[in-house]
Amino acid sequence: MSRLLILAIPLLCLALLMQGALPIDEVMSGAWARLLGENVGWNPLLDERLPRLIVILCTGASLAVSGAVMQGLFHNPLASPSVLGISLGGSLAVLLLFIMGWQLTYPFAVAIFAFVGAVVTLCTVYLLSRHSAGTHSLVLTGLALGTFLLAVEGALLYMFRDRYSLIQLWMEWSAGSFIDRSWVHVHQQLPLTIIGVTGCLRYRKELNLLSLGDEEALNLGVDVNRIRWRLFLFVALLTAGSLAGCGIIPFFGLVLPHLIRLYSGADHRVLLPACCLFGASLLLFMELTLRQFSVHALTIGQLSAFFGGLFYLTMVVRRDAFRRSA
Repeated sequence: MSRLLILAIPLLCLALLMQGALPIDEVMSGAWARLLGENVGWNPLLDERLPRLIVILCTGASLAVSGAVMQGLFHNPLASPSVLGISLGGSLAVLLLFIMGWQLTYPFAVAIFAFVGAVVTLCTVYLLSRHSAGTHSLVLTGLALGTFLLAVEGALLYMFRDRYSLIQLWMEWSAGSFIDRSWVHVHQQLPLTIIGVTGCLRYRKELNLLSLGDEEALNLGVDVNRIRWRLFLFVALLTAGSLAGCGIIPFFGLVLPHLIRLYSGADHRVLLPACCLFGASLLLFMELTLRQFSVHALTIGQLSAFFGGLFYLTMVVRRDAFRRSA
């Protein structure tokens, strides 16, 4: 299956690059003239389609890997950046940035604010839940904090409801769309994705040991606190990168690791690379499908929220039914 994905991703990339209103021969001739220095005008391939493709690949890999790492760290299949409120913390920080208007002067501040908000939220959820008993304490803490952050976000939007440009900007950003992606988005996201994915892949063996429990990992020589906080940092980088690149895509990091785990198993040495491939290819396929059928009323973020919410509800119902029958 992994070999098929390795072959399918270049085909999906090529199909997405060719997707557009202008004839491909005209686009390619303009791009070639641009590369040769014969033309300095705007080109749809170099200035729109290629950066959008890079953002999609980075976002799919970031969300899938971060979700798998969170579930392995907390021994909880319901853990993910969106469920634990990490994405909401990053988005609230970005909303504060939009209110101040600093994104116009400092475009890279979007990634910085998203990273700071994600780190603060992640640390808060972990510190509040570590003293609680029960396997669901982490998820409940994340949901509670996420509800609070959502309330603050709603209050700020209502407070500045007369600023129509801000409301429109926020609606477009929070929808989780890949429309109008540029090289600015690539420059914000790509470094965070490379650092975050590389860091998570480096600690695949330690993640396997942490999945056995903290005491068992300590007995096997793992510095649990140091490894956990490093992985927290990498997850925050991945979350911030995806927020800076395309906005909010909820539940993607929750659903995909579960589906991949059915194929690859729980070994993180196989699971994390598979998440990179599956995450990137799935987002490519979704974006290509929306464009092929000219679906303009929905975004990938909205589709992910719809199907992910149903999947999350199904998981909760099945777990409760299993407990009652046990």
